[in-house]
Amino acid sequence: MDWNKTKTIFIIVFSILNVFLLSLYLNRYNESQQIGERNETPIEEKLYLDNIKNLETDNEIKEAFYVSGNVHSFSPEEIEELDNQTFEIPSSYKLVSTFKEPIKITDENTLEKIVNEQVMRGSAYGLWEIDEENKTAILFQQVNKRLVYYNTNAKLVVHWNDDNELIGYEQTILDDLEDYNVAQKLLTHVQAITRLYDNSLLKPDSKIKQIDLGYSTLAQLTETQVFAPTWHILVELLDGTIEEYFVNAVEGRVIEIPKETEQTVVE
Repeated sequence: MDWNKTKTIFIIVFSILNVFLLSLYLNRYNESQQIGERNETPIEEKLYLDNIKNLETDNEIKEAFYVSGNVHSFSPEEIEELDNQTFEIPSSYKLVSTFKEPIKITDENTLEKIVNEQVMRGSAYGLWEIDEENKTAILFQQVNKRLVYYNTNAKLVVHWNDDNELIGYEQTILDDLEDYNVAQKLLTHVQAITRLYDNSLLKPDSKIKQIDLGYSTLAQLTETQVFAPTWHILVELLDGTIEEYFVNAVEGRVIEIPKETEQTVVE
């Protein structure tokens, strides 16, 4: 008996057997994955079972750019051109103004109209929130007509008195805002809502009230900042309470944005 020849035959047989077993394992693994995918409950059914009402929307935004910009440094020359105001500049990146003569807010002379006329580059801001109790309004700077969420370097806070007269404001602003790199494919509304559901953030018996596209701060490099397209989602709970969530519209991450300290003003 030729032992070397027999050994070679055994090696070949075992090699073929190993390949067969590996192939069998991979086939069964792929089948199990496909079965798992088929058995996965669609998000629409999950929402239905939890009595979560989704928002029906048309014409979703499918692509958007990252955006970059620089923190604006206020100069005495530019603020001298503003009438009826006295100024403080606690840092070169923040302007604090007080109106010498308060300006009445009326149905015709609205808050937005006054901001556009009295605040430097006032049209660059969009209204975010009105706090009637504290007589203040928060406006965020806009990029491509979309708000930059909670960035203290792109924010305007205005104040009024008991007579409904605008009395002053604090302002920061970004310069040279422009699209960065190439347009990015965005998550759909359903995909963004799925991210919230998978993170156990959507409560039973709630309702998706609103979904808007804006920007959140992705990176801050000294005075230069980069912003990512971000879905802002409002959810109404059973008791009427409104909760808000932010989802990176490119990467799909759920973002926690501190409301007051998301970005400190660059010194």
